[in-house]
Amino acid sequence: MEKLLLTRKEAAQALNISVDTLDMLRNSGKLRAVNIGARVYYSPDELRAFVTKEGPIG
Repeated sequence: MEKLLLTRKEAAQALNISVDTLDMLRNSGKLRAVNIGARVYYSPDELRAFVTKEGPIG
């Protein structure tokens, strides 16, 4: 079964970017995250939609 939510580290690895870049994308509103308590998670569907919409990062 595919994970429903990914940690910041897992999401950054999936996008092949640093956690700092991931945080920058979230803070700029380009990537939505799910907050559960003090933790931040990302939906695999959100990551796929971001890649499709934004194209390659860099």
